[in-house]
Amino acid sequence: MGESFDMVTKCMSFTLNEQFMEKFVEPGNHNSGIDRLQTYLWRCQFLLPFVSLGLMCFGALIGLCACICRSLYPTIATGILHLLAGLCTLGSVSCYVAGIELLHQKLELPENVSGEFGWSFCLACVSAPLQFTASALSIWAAHTNRKEYTLMKAYRVA
Repeated sequence: MGESFDMVTKCMSFTLNEQFMEKFVEPGNHNSGIDRLQTYLWRCQFLLPFVSLGLMCFGALIGLCACICRSLYPTIATGILHLLAGLCTLGSVSCYVAGIELLHQKLELPENVSGEFGWSFCLACVSAPLQFTASALSIWAAHTNRKEYTLMKAYRVA
C-alpha cells in the first residue's frame, strides 16, 4: 500500500531585510555558497517596480506643471520619465521570469502545483507597452506643438 503525502502550504510574510537576503546555490542549504545571479535578480524584481512608480508620479507632477506653465519642455521631460518607467517595468518583468526559470531548474514543482503566471504578471506585461505609448505620445505632442508655436511666433513678428 502506497504512502500518502499531504502537502501543507504555509503563508509567510517577509520583512524588508529578509527580502534582500542572499540566495544560495542550493535553496535551503546555507553551506552551498551564494548565488549572486539569483540574488541580484530577486533584488531587481523587488526594487524596479518602486522606481517605475516613482518615475511615473514624478512625470505626472511635471506634466501637471507643464499644463499650468503652458510650456513645452516639461512635456518632453514627462515623456522621457514615462520611457524610463516603462524600461523599469520591463526590466522587473524580465528579472522575475529569469529568476523563476533559474529556480525551476534547481527545484522541481510538486505534483499538484501548476507553474503559471498570474494576473499581476499579465498586468505588468500590459503596463510596459502602455508606458512606452504614453512616452511616445508626450514627446510627439511636445514636438508637434513646438512646431506650431514657432510658426505662430513667426506670424506674429511678421
